[in-house]
Amino acid sequence: MKLPHWPRRLIIAIVVSQVLLVLFIISMVRSGGLLGGPKRLVRTEFLMNTVVETIIYTANTKAGEQALSAASEATARLAAILDRHRAGSEVAMINAQAGKGPVSVSADTFTNISLALEVGSLTSGAFDITVAPLLELWGFGTGNAVVPSEQQLAKVLPLVDYQRVRLVEEGMQVFLEAEGMRLDLGGIAKGYIVDQAVEVLRAAGVSSGTVDAGGDIRAIGSKPDGSPWRIGIRHPRERRELVAIVELRDKAIVTSGDYERFFTVSEQRYHHLLDPQTGMPARGVTSVTVVAPDAFTADAYSTAVFVMGRERGMALVESLPEVEAIIITEDGQIHLSSGLEGQVEIL
Repeated sequence: MKLPHWPRRLIIAIVVSQVLLVLFIISMVRSGGLLGGPKRLVRTEFLMNTVVETIIYTANTKAGEQALSAASEATARLAAILDRHRAGSEVAMINAQAGKGPVSVSADTFTNISLALEVGSLTSGAFDITVAPLLELWGFGTGNAVVPSEQQLAKVLPLVDYQRVRLVEEGMQVFLEAEGMRLDLGGIAKGYIVDQAVEVLRAAGVSSGTVDAGGDIRAIGSKPDGSPWRIGIRHPRERRELVAIVELRDKAIVTSGDYERFFTVSEQRYHHLLDPQTGMPARGVTSVTVVAPDAFTADAYSTAVFVMGRERGMALVESLPEVEAIIITEDGQIHLSSGLEGQVEIL
């Protein structure tokens, strides 16, 4: 029997289609789409001036979507009360009543401030949630940032003192002692929001996923295949490059860098990570990454360690259980805390 003559173009088309089909099947198998395994669901939203991306893996798409919706509602509610820039937020009300009287707040706001003051005490004020007047003086985030004069700093610095925040547990009240004082929870609120989203997802049965609020990342369990999550650490000076990769399971990781919000005057970089004692940008370090059991802890200590510098900051990290750090100094050297030795891939 004589076989038909197939045009060359048709043969090529058939081969290509078969290859694509095989690749599609492999992709579906890996994602669980053909075997009933976990499916990848993603939700992205914009809160507190940052992008929040939640990724979960679930075998039940409907239940997974419901879990994502519940987590989204929780994060939106928290952003509404913790963002000092939002009119009517609980933090905005506290600031408006500075020097006048206490403000009753929700359990979430009270917990945020209580924990923040504990970190402030433990770091001798390197982490200070009353730094808002300094941030406003410098103009970070306004598009009109300027280097303040010594006279301007001298006038504002007395308003920056976490020890002048009064808490009254009965009635959950917060009071700022001096008029002009203002709270800024930017160094902890995102971490707290990430943690609460994770709790909601876990309560819904999610055992694999990540919540990322502008670099405040918390991993839920491991990847669906059991391998750890791999998180890249950005190069402080090369935007598109990574300097290291950290593997995580059920932990959080947060980086504070002098490249996040800054401006340059006469080749001098001025960034938003201010030393509450001097009112000036902290020097000596360009990036601090903290790994901790929860995002709130990682968020707060990444800021504190940056302000404290390599030696004091690393000494603090070594004294804290389950807290590790990667510190990059201005000379480009990478320093790891003892618990990360052998667990970080330096690129």
